[in-house]
Amino acid sequence: MALVTHVTQAHAHHMDSDELRRVIGVASLAPSVHNTQPWQFTVTADGYLEVRADTHRQLRALDPLARQLLVSCGGAIEFARLAIRAAGRACDVDLLPDPGDPRLLAILRPGEACAGTPEEIALVDAAARRRTDRGPYDDNELPPGLLDELRSGVERYGLWLRHIDLPVDRVIVVGALSDAERRLAADPAYVAELKRWTTGEERRDGIPNPTPAWPADRVSDVPLRDFSAQQAHRSTRAGEPPVVERDTLVLLGSVVDDPTAHLATGRALAWLLLRITVSGLAGQPLGQAFDDLAGRVRLGSDLRLIGYPQFLLRMGYGHGAEHTARRRIEDVLVTR
Repeated sequence: MALVTHVTQAHAHHMDSDELRRVIGVASLAPSVHNTQPWQFTVTADGYLEVRADTHRQLRALDPLARQLLVSCGGAIEFARLAIRAAGRACDVDLLPDPGDPRLLAILRPGEACAGTPEEIALVDAAARRRTDRGPYDDNELPPGLLDELRSGVERYGLWLRHIDLPVDRVIVVGALSDAERRLAADPAYVAELKRWTTGEERRDGIPNPTPAWPADRVSDVPLRDFSAQQAHRSTRAGEPPVVERDTLVLLGSVVDDPTAHLATGRALAWLLLRITVSGLAGQPLGQAFDDLAGRVRLGSDLRLIGYPQFLLRMGYGHGAEHTARRRIEDVLVTR
């Protein structure tokens, strides 16, 4: 059964200011495209938490339709919901509650005392440890049954998960990623936008180190995003065969393709990333094939999907990654 997204009747139970700051602090740890953190939070007089899109942080060249902005905000919504549950409250989530206010993406309504489950508490504890690891992963296999658990978990959000393990499917993914990257690199607006968010400067957003060092003799079998926009992928020393890393790839998709599905994708992805963090794994988005509609349509057709591909993730046992900075609570908390 999908998680509740619309409220028929709810009774507000006020959370004090310290509790709400902790919730917003957890929500702010959610992943976002290029670490743009495109969200704002408002605490209402009723003790509810509103989540809005910060459209000033939308990537206009990369994400003109705001799909990835919604996926990012969906992650923050789910981190907030889990934080409320871990604090011992019931929590209802009302998605897109006001057609007249399209920036209002969700209202979270804390409810009566209701102890968080051990899983929910473990997921929230993992939020501060979660990292996007773009470095090499070990060859160790995933824990038995984890993929089945991830598949069942994302289904609760109305999503489906497909393990990209067949060689023919991985070839399709490689082609889609490579073609998408060529299209993006030819767009001056994309190149300029990418540079603004990967400057390497000390700041509370963006990606300070998008290309970590890999061993000289190791490569991935799929093209990882080239943050220089020069299609400058790593190569190994001449004359020496490389060790080819073949990591676990999972594809998230939806039955429909609309703003509600994009928010659901972010929520499901948030849960999945926290769940693999609990098991000691890391993940890296392979988003270039999803940055434009043409890439998504092609990938769905070539993989013979029933539905719409929404997100591709590489995951495995990483070696640690630098924590990307986050904006202060005061920067994302909007008072009325």
